[in-house]
Amino acid sequence: LEINPLLQKLKDIEARTDVLGGIFDFDNRKERLAEVELELAEPSVWDDPERAQELGRERASREGIVHTIEKLATGASDAGDLLEMASAEDDAETVGEIESEIGGLEKLLEQLEVRRMFQ
Repeated sequence: LEINPLLQKLKDIEARTDVLGGIFDFDNRKERLAEVELELAEPSVWDDPERAQELGRERASREGIVHTIEKLATGASDAGDLLEMASAEDDAETVGEIESEIGGLEKLLEQLEVRRMFQ
C-alpha cells in the first residue's frame, strides 16, 4: 500500500495546526478557558447576568478554537499511528477510512484558517 501521500498530508496538517496554535495563542487561550469555566461554575456569577453572559460568550469563543486545535492535533497523530499499522497489515479498507478521516481534518483546518482571517 502506498501511504506516503497520506503521511505527507498528515505532516502538513500538523505543521499548519502548529502555526495556528501560535497565531491563536493556544496555550494562553486554553488557560483562560479554564479560568472562565471556573468563574462560570461559581454560583455568585449569576448574580450579575451581564457578566455571566459575557463569560458565556467568551467561553464559547475560546472553546471553539481550543477544541478544534486539540482535535486536529490528536486526530492527525492518531491517524498517523493507525495508518502505519494498517499499512503494515496491508489493510486497504482501514487505509481508505483513514484517508476519509484525513479529508475531514483538512476541512476542519480550513475552517480554522478562515476564522483566523476574521480574528
